[in-house]
Formats: sequence, C-alpha cells, structure tokens
Amino acid sequence: MTFRRNDWIDVFRELLPRDDWQDLVRLQVSQYSYPVEVKFLERPLKQNPHIDDFSDWTVRSHMIMTDDSQLERFLEHLVIEQQEMATKAEVTLIIQKQGQGIVRVTNDCVSMYGVAYEELDNAGTEYENFFDAILPHATFPVEVVFCGRDVLENDDSIHVMTLHDSNWQAVLEEHVLHLLNRKEVTSGLFSKDARPARQTLEDFMSEFSLLMPYNFIVTRDATNRFGMHDHFCTNGKIAHFGKMDDRKTFFN
Repeated sequence: MTFRRNDWIDVFRELLPRDDWQDLVRLQVSQYSYPVEVKFLERPLKQNPHIDDFSDWTVRSHMIMTDDSQLERFLEHLVIEQQEMATKAEVTLIIQKQGQGIVRVTNDCVSMYGVAYEELDNAGTEYENFFDAILPHATFPVEVVFCGRDVLENDDSIHVMTLHDSNWQAVLEEHVLHLLNRKEVTSGLFSKDARPARQTLEDFMSEFSLLMPYNFIVTRDATNRFGMHDHFCTNGKIAHFGKMDDRKTFFN
C-alpha cells in the first residue's frame, strides 16, 4: 500500500454525522504550509453543457490566506447548504496551494486531496477486510458510519456507532443487525416470506454488501484518521485518508 498524493477522495456530507465540513477543511489545510489560495464559486443559472470544469462559474470570493486566523474568519461566515449525495452542486469552495488543490467542498460532498488505496483481500468479506485494514492503525474511540441506501429508504439509511476496541462485530450486531427486519428488505437473501428465526452478522454483511452502489462504511478515529469503503467513491477499495502526519512511513 502506497500513499498517492495525486489522488482525491470524495466524502458525501450525509456521511458526516455532524456535517462538520469546516473541520475537514481545517484538517486538510493544517497539513500544508501557508499561503493558500481560496476560491468560492457559484454555478451559473445557464451553464454551458459542453464545459465540465469551473471556468464558467461565478467567482464570489477569491483571496490569498497567510495564516489560520484568516481562514477561521472566512469559515465562520461561510454557509454551504447541504444536499443529498450525488446531487448537482450549486456552490463550490476550493482551497489550493500553488495551483494544486487541497480540499473542495460542495453542497453534497467534501473532496480531500491525498489518499492511500488498499485492495481487498481475496479471503473474508469486505467488512472483515475493511476493519482488519483500518483498526490496527486507529486511535480509539472510532466513529463508524454505515449507509445502506442501496436497500434502505433515504430518510433512515445512515446509522452511526462507536468502537471503543477492536470488537467491531459486537457493535455491528447491536446497532445494525436489526436492519434485516426492515420492510425494504424484500428481495435477495431475505425476502419478507423467507426470513430465518435468527439472523446473523454474516447475513447482514451479505444483504448489505459494500460492493453495491450507495452502501458505504466510513470510520473516523480520535486523531481524525479516516477509512472508507464503498462502490462509488473508493471504487471497491479500502481508502485511508485524513490526518496522517506519518504519511511517508505509514503507507509503505
């Protein structure tokens, strides 16, 4: 596993329980030196369909920041309304250094520059692979966000839990195993007429496969080190990103 500085990772804001996108901006900027360039853009009402970048967006703010206090004052008054994942952005915040992006924030997503991708092991489930890759490097407590939107209705598809040790199986059994009883689970492994009397974590991991679109799992440890696995944002791989002071040695 190697750290790839030329890659981005997208985190849907719905997967941030407190929608604390400002903290992710601070986290990213803190890993670079000032000055940084900040742009706040607004999508034009009539956008040219042949332009797929920001060249025709309206610039609402454009400045060079030289210290944390300037960034704090800017973020304090900046509002970026949250929208559901995978919706068209109305505004975009871009922070970059010498032309290289550091972090982007839109209505539905925070995009962070710098991510390490780890391939899934051939053995075990994607859940087992994920936690085996993430937890040995984590500082507890670890916040875990599960999204089962491939199966569940939008308004109750995201569930948050906390790990205080490496026994993730017990925590998932306590907090999300009951989702197998939801009315939306009407096809596949557990149709309404064929549910076993006792459902197991293995049943859950099969029904809510992370290889299906809009099923996600995201971890965030006490030091703001993130892990994520899904079909869209990580392309079926395990992603490590966020606060990684030891980037040069950790991902070797």
